[in-house]
Amino acid sequence: MSVWGKLFTAFRGGVNETAEKVADGQAMRILDQELRDADGALRQARSDLAGLMATAKRIEKRVEEARAKEQRDIQNARAAMEAGREDLARGLAERVATSRAELARDEADLEQMRQQQQVMMRTVKDTEARIGTMKREVESVKATDSLQRAQKAIASSHAGVNSRLGSAMGSLERIRDRQAHMAARLEAGDELAALESGADLDRQLLEAGIGGKTSSADDILLEISGPSREIKALPSQ
Repeated sequence: MSVWGKLFTAFRGGVNETAEKVADGQAMRILDQELRDADGALRQARSDLAGLMATAKRIEKRVEEARAKEQRDIQNARAAMEAGREDLARGLAERVATSRAELARDEADLEQMRQQQQVMMRTVKDTEARIGTMKREVESVKATDSLQRAQKAIASSHAGVNSRLGSAMGSLERIRDRQAHMAARLEAGDELAALESGADLDRQLLEAGIGGKTSSADDILLEISGPSREIKALPSQ
């Protein structure tokens, strides 16, 4: 296959894929329209059947009238023969012969129409049943489609909530990290300030018992009362 032929084949494949996607996207609308078309065809079939039945009724009535007229003509022809009026009897016989020819055609047409009527009635009945079944299936498909859209929306909403919660948890962890980092920096700042002022060194000397000592309450009382006792002892020398 030439390059142009391959390109044309690929183009046709793309067109078919696009058409299928469009058809799938409009499936419900297409299905509803097809059902409306089927209903329209069924209504037309019923109308045609009603017209055929009306025509058959007219022919059936005409056949009944022709048969009744034939019986009257035959009776009149017999009466004419009995009365010696063979000419009248012949005229009636000719009219009966013509009427019988027309009656035969009407009976043949009526029989054919009755057969067609039976076929059309079965077709209409079967079509009604098929359309009814299709409508029930369409309602089921629509209900399933609506349910799936709702489930999809719920799943999408749930995924969005999970995503937002995940983002919030990430933000919370970052805030905690910043707070811990800030606490560490503040603690380091306090330690650095203590080092710079010498307070930390003094604390360490005291803890080692160098450069000073702590005094208890007894030491302080002894310190207060000690000098006065020495002053009182001087005059007695």
